[in-house]
Amino acid sequence: MDPHRTDEFALLPENAAELGLELPAPPTVRRVRTEHVGGHTSALLWGDTSRSPRLVFLHGGAQNAHTWDSVVLALGVPALAVDLPGHGHSSWRDDGDYSPWPNAEAVAHAVRRWAPRAEAVVG
Repeated sequence: MDPHRTDEFALLPENAAELGLELPAPPTVRRVRTEHVGGHTSALLWGDTSRSPRLVFLHGGAQNAHTWDSVVLALGVPALAVDLPGHGHSSWRDDGDYSPWPNAEAVAHAVRRWAPRAEAVVG
């Protein structure tokens, strides 16, 4: 991997090394997004695109989907890490309502689109 690469995934090999993981190749991860009423939800889709993510990860306040990078690297399973509304790459809500119900609706759109057969949601 080019040490001068500045994309959002550039530090993943370093994260893996800190965990004692040896990666045969850079991890397969890409940013995806889902449109919904009030904006869009962004997420990190980990793993081979032919397999539905087994796990969905939701971060806490003042965090983003990258909060889960080390966990997903260590588990090595297909996963979806979601940026909640107003966090990371997800859009801010025009109405400013970040209460549980609107957040759940935004996450549900992303899960239905990117992880329809997920076995668990972790947060």
